[in-house]
Amino acid sequence: MPSIMRSFGVVALSTLCSRILGLIRDVLMAAYFGAARTADVFYISFMIPNLFRRLVAEGALTISFIPVYTETRIHYGEEESMRLAQKVMTVQAIFMILIIVTGIILSPQIMSLFFGRNDPPEIMILSVNLTQIMFPYLFFAGFVAFAMGFLNSRRHFFAPAIAPVLLNVGMIGGIVILSRLFDEPVYGVAIGVLIGGFLQLLIQIPYMIKEGFVFRISADFTHPGIKKIFRMLAPALFGIAIYQINTLVSSMLATMIPEGSVSYIYYTNRLTELVLGVFIVSIGSVILPEMSRLTALDDSGKFKKLFSDSVSSALFLAVPASAALIAAGIPIISVIFMHGKFNYNDVILTYHSLVTASMGIIFVAALRITTPAFYAMKDTKTPVISAAVSLVVNVVTGYILMHTPLKHAGLTLANTLSSIVQVGILLAFLNKKTGGLDVKGILKSFMKFVAASAVMSAAVVWISSFADWPNDSFPVKLGFLVLIIFAGSGFYFTVCYILRSTEMLYFVRKIRERLSR
Repeated sequence: MPSIMRSFGVVALSTLCSRILGLIRDVLMAAYFGAARTADVFYISFMIPNLFRRLVAEGALTISFIPVYTETRIHYGEEESMRLAQKVMTVQAIFMILIIVTGIILSPQIMSLFFGRNDPPEIMILSVNLTQIMFPYLFFAGFVAFAMGFLNSRRHFFAPAIAPVLLNVGMIGGIVILSRLFDEPVYGVAIGVLIGGFLQLLIQIPYMIKEGFVFRISADFTHPGIKKIFRMLAPALFGIAIYQINTLVSSMLATMIPEGSVSYIYYTNRLTELVLGVFIVSIGSVILPEMSRLTALDDSGKFKKLFSDSVSSALFLAVPASAALIAAGIPIISVIFMHGKFNYNDVILTYHSLVTASMGIIFVAALRITTPAFYAMKDTKTPVISAAVSLVVNVVTGYILMHTPLKHAGLTLANTLSSIVQVGILLAFLNKKTGGLDVKGILKSFMKFVAASAVMSAAVVWISSFADWPNDSFPVKLGFLVLIIFAGSGFYFTVCYILRSTEMLYFVRKIRERLSR
């Protein structure tokens, strides 16, 4: 577990840097474009290739490749696993190129699903152009995803984890510099996406060479390992990325309600994904290779302990994050996004969807740990079943709730409900499949986190009441937000320590060890 925690620290720190730059990028986007229709068009256009990246590249490929590569390396040695990796890289590149060409050709048809009903023709033209410009980004992202699978399998996590930082660097450059070169400034942001993708690819190469990877084109669709990966790929495609599909469905439905709804949901997702990306996804990225190794070694006892420890660790961070975003949502949104064209009314409307989305962080956190457990065991059927049910729940409840006073907040509430259903199904199947999980231990830890979060939330609400969030100057609001963060964190960690939380005691012990050196 200590080696896993060290790896988690590397991924979490790299991801934190990425998320901070991502917030800076979003602040700039909000200041330059506000929540106007142009911003909606960019977010939808970027969401299409980005969704393909998460579905085909990072999502399905990584979780299909890691278990098979790990098994091949353990049972057949380095030489055979290297041949498999070379074939996977080649086959993936071919498919990425085909998807990119198809996406560029079909961009008008794709974007007609989002725009064109009540929009002027120039909006439709802009959306198609942006989509066609950004689709080639998928090639860079696909290579990065392959590098992630290869490097993570060999317990190297830094290069893949730092890659998103470079994407944000490219996009920030696009907003601040390249946008000045175009009559329609948002084209500069799209070019920045491509530059960021290229930088992401470049940083992987030296680390792959250091780990012994030999770049060689080897197209072989008949290799047993390739066949095994492809058998897992299609179900993994649907199962692991249902969260992204649900987000896309929400955005599609949001185009049917008042202007700005897409942007409010986007900014909401940025805040929730800050938490999920830095901590929860980091844990998931680290444990998948380890789960795959334990499955290949047929060590079910350690597998179950790793799963329980990972879920408890995820909840240790997810529960207070969920409570904090609800308690301090207005301060957070007003400080981060309330600049330029983004006014206080936009803050309130974004907060509405943030509340309902934050309720789901706990369940998404559990989902990010539970789903990889099935793929480590090469079970692709169960995640597909849960994902299918979840998608239906999201579409039906989303359509109903968006016609209530909740409006766009109803769509994010639907995402939360679908996550609850999905993780419930997965945990029930996993409990049966493993012969019994440590549910009692997880629930005991969960209740401690809830109690500590309640104390933290009360403190946060009380401190927040002293600021005038619509009218105070930025330095004043920033000062209050910093105070809220430190005070809230202090209350949470103190109560967790008083309640003898295993996770809190672990961190305290590590800090003491560092100080005693």
